[in-house]
Amino acid sequence: MNYFAEKLIGLVLCTIFGFTALTGAPSASEEPSGTIALAPISVQPYLIEPTTTTSSTIYIDPYSSACEQFSALAINLGWDPDQRTVLESVMFRESRCIPSSVNPNDPKGSYGLMQVNGFWLEYLSERGIITELSDLLQAQTNLIAALEIYNYGMDRYGYGWGPWSATK
Repeated sequence: MNYFAEKLIGLVLCTIFGFTALTGAPSASEEPSGTIALAPISVQPYLIEPTTTTSSTIYIDPYSSACEQFSALAINLGWDPDQRTVLESVMFRESRCIPSSVNPNDPKGSYGLMQVNGFWLEYLSERGIITELSDLLQAQTNLIAALEIYNYGMDRYGYGWGPWSATK
């Protein structure tokens, strides 16, 4: 019983080496006989030019989590990079980082990544950010609207996260 595993491993190795000896192993100095085709990955759709001169465009890694991708998009749209961690936390808490999230239980509805409340429709419409609440279901529009609301809180109260009940 103790030698069964050793015999099995030996049999497998002998089979592999024997097959290689019969068919001829490739030489390490030879060029590979075939190529592996890789699908091209374009990051261009993920890069958005910043709207301000104080921010720089950052790469959005398509292999990172949705929250990380959307927070990188937010930085590209003008959010302060220092707010990225809080932004990811709020997005995850509010929508699980799903841009099409809607909370119909809220009296005026809450929409998108940051669950922007329908209360803000008139304010955001006056600023030309949205024309209807369904516009908030687009990630880019939602993050721009949330930044406008954040800046409103900063200007008026000195703290921008108030609408999301994030504590200092």
